[in-house]
Amino acid sequence: MQRHIISLLVEDNPGVLARISGMFTRRGINITSLTVSPCEKAGLSRMTVVIDGSERELEQVRKQLNNLVEVLHAKELRGDCVVRDLCLLHVAAKNAEQRAEIMQIASSYGAKVADATLNSLILELADEPQKIDRFVELMRHFGIKQLFRSGICAIAREKI
Repeated sequence: MQRHIISLLVEDNPGVLARISGMFTRRGINITSLTVSPCEKAGLSRMTVVIDGSERELEQVRKQLNNLVEVLHAKELRGDCVVRDLCLLHVAAKNAEQRAEIMQIASSYGAKVADATLNSLILELADEPQKIDRFVELMRHFGIKQLFRSGICAIAREKI
């Protein structure tokens, strides 16, 4: 099994997301990350779908996606691309020493403090998924109250 990042340009119509996710469901393929947002062209949206699957499954998915009327373009992002995920993490901070330690680790990862109370911090980190995974594991030591990840957004780099 291999991780595949698929970028889709789709019409911004009701039901498009349901039809696309349903196509994956019918094939028995689990979506590990899904993001959708408006893009640079009015009336269109960009979707980033991440799946774990074989090359054969990926090829089947690609063919099916290209058969959907609302899908204008579908491609797998490989090689040189920028991949980001956003993490909001609510962490317990029981005392001043813990708060200082959490803030030091957060700073070393480039995380920002989004909110703070006497007993906790809400941290924000936008970075590569693997770096966020490592950051979350470090924060488990302090006690994670809540964790939210937006899902992967990816864009191919242009060749120079």
